[in-house]
Amino acid sequence: MSLPEVVEARNSDSIPARPGRGWAVGLSAGYAYNMLSMPDAYDYDRHYMAGDGFSVSVPVRYGFNDWFALSAELSAVSKNYYSYRMIPQTAYPQEWVDNYYLSVPVYARFSFGGERLRGFVNAGVYAGAWLYSHREGYSLGVADNTLYPYDEAVPFDKRRDNRFEAGLLAGAGLEYKVSRHVGVFAEARYLYGLTDMQKQYIGQIPRYNNTWIVQAGAVFLF
Repeated sequence: MSLPEVVEARNSDSIPARPGRGWAVGLSAGYAYNMLSMPDAYDYDRHYMAGDGFSVSVPVRYGFNDWFALSAELSAVSKNYYSYRMIPQTAYPQEWVDNYYLSVPVYARFSFGGERLRGFVNAGVYAGAWLYSHREGYSLGVADNTLYPYDEAVPFDKRRDNRFEAGLLAGAGLEYKVSRHVGVFAEARYLYGLTDMQKQYIGQIPRYNNTWIVQAGAVFLF
């Protein structure tokens, strides 16, 4: 085999013949930063803070050309938060809540750049289910002004809790093709919740999850 043929064979093994076109399946994991959005007029002495969590996803995409693809994922995300009450001249009750969701994001992917290193932006929607909730913290005793610890699973109430979740998705990141069939990527993503965590009933306090996700993973190209 001549030198030009060797170079051509090596290049064909490392760079896709049709960049960006075809199927890709991957696995990603990352950090989730969830913010609970709710009106200030309700529960004025209780304060809500963002919570730390995680995200694990299995993305599948089909590229139509080197700049446009459609993607769908199976994604597990923990959307957590922390709250405390400011009660004058008493101890401060506080609570950490972990909420676990399984969702299916569907989005369009627009990419740009060279054959190996490319940037991308994602835009789409997601829908899923609230699977499990756990809380721990300290409650204030009525008579003795003492904080009592608790650590428990939160049972769902079908009259109150909205197990369905949906919202909008936007993200941006970089992908690097290690070889013809393997790529690695990193992405920052924002999930904007459109569904209230609670159903409509008298005295409800609307609550929405807005979540930042920073994740990294690998994709296998076909």
